[in-house]
Amino acid sequence: MNKHIVVVATAVLVSCLAANGAARAQAADIKTIVSVNGPPVVVNQSSALNMVGIFQIGGNTSATVTQNGSNNATGVLQFGGTTSSSVGQTGTNNVTYVGQTGQSATSLISQLGSMNAGAIAQFGKINSSTVVQTSP
Repeated sequence: MNKHIVVVATAVLVSCLAANGAARAQAADIKTIVSVNGPPVVVNQSSALNMVGIFQIGGNTSATVTQNGSNNATGVLQFGGTTSSSVGQTGTNNVTYVGQTGQSATSLISQLGSMNAGAIAQFGKINSSTVVQTSP
């Protein structure tokens, strides 16, 4: 996985613990998904802390992530003929990194929160990306 994802995930976790104190329990949903020539990946998370790392390789790769929580972090890395990703995040802190390599790469990041960070890297013949960031 990308070292930036680990750095961001650690920063989000530390900020959650600092904001809520060590004595309080924090609900967390942390997933790592690896898919080789598999079906489209769909992740829905609604805990206070949501983190997902998705690695896909194959002919056509597709990932859809929806996160609703205080702190959200997503990393998507796709290698295939056609790659597509869609990430929607609603929370105080939202971070997304998408890397795509293929014949055609399409990506959408939508973030609603006080602190939003999104990065997309695409290496293909046809590339399309959209980033929408809004604060409440």
